[in-house]
Amino acid sequence: MKETVVYMLERPRLRDPVFIEGLPGIGLVGKLAADHLIQELNAVKFAELYSPHFMHQVLIKKNSVVGLMKNEFYYWKNPDKNGRDLIIITGDQQVAPTDSPGHYEVVGKMLDFVQEFGVREIITMGGYQVPELQGEPKVLAAVTHEDLIEQYKAKLEDCSVEIVWREDEGGAIVGAAGLLLGMGKLRSMYGISLLGESLGYIVDPKAAKAVLSAVAKILGVEIDMKALDERAKETEEVLQKVQEMQRAMLEQGMPQTTQEEEDRGYL
Repeated sequence: MKETVVYMLERPRLRDPVFIEGLPGIGLVGKLAADHLIQELNAVKFAELYSPHFMHQVLIKKNSVVGLMKNEFYYWKNPDKNGRDLIIITGDQQVAPTDSPGHYEVVGKMLDFVQEFGVREIITMGGYQVPELQGEPKVLAAVTHEDLIEQYKAKLEDCSVEIVWREDEGGAIVGAAGLLLGMGKLRSMYGISLLGESLGYIVDPKAAKAVLSAVAKILGVEIDMKALDERAKETEEVLQKVQEMQRAMLEQGMPQTTQEEEDRGYL
């Protein structure tokens, strides 16, 4: 395999589909959100993407059967005749951060593929790492074109989470969540990236729920969040145990991480 390839399992006929990305990243926020969306909508897998830019390994699955790392495309046909269909991508991994050409090649293949179905709008989902959380996670928004801000703001007006629109310059969105919008813009596509605040070092269903709540508002669909709520509760219990262990170590005078390790993001 010398380049990224997409194998189509079926060719659905879709109505003005919106392309939604949710791949592994900070806190697995995007992947959790995409997987939950696929499950709740009973979306159908119709294509698989393989790339030599993915990790050089196979995954061992049930009954010791191996499989290549891959990303998967799903579709959902909107029952509303006036509504728009969806194409959702999730999967095993993104390209390694150090492989910039690989990121561009893989994202280019994704865009080539979804353009065949008439995609014009892209929504990307992911995590935004913060040093600490205060209250419920907020969602950071970024768009391809400035005149889209008011349109998306109107759709998110009654959203249950706080949406942050940065007025200052600076910052970056690394990986597919950013490149899909940047490269899509060159192809006359438009869209929005929604990034949930996350500590980043643990699977974060709470941030995933915040992001997915915003996506559901934009799409005008109802999504049951019960499973994400249950997983968020489990995560909070794990975090509480970690904090209790840290307090116990302090009380016993055991060595903690050095400042250098903290600066590198280690636990």
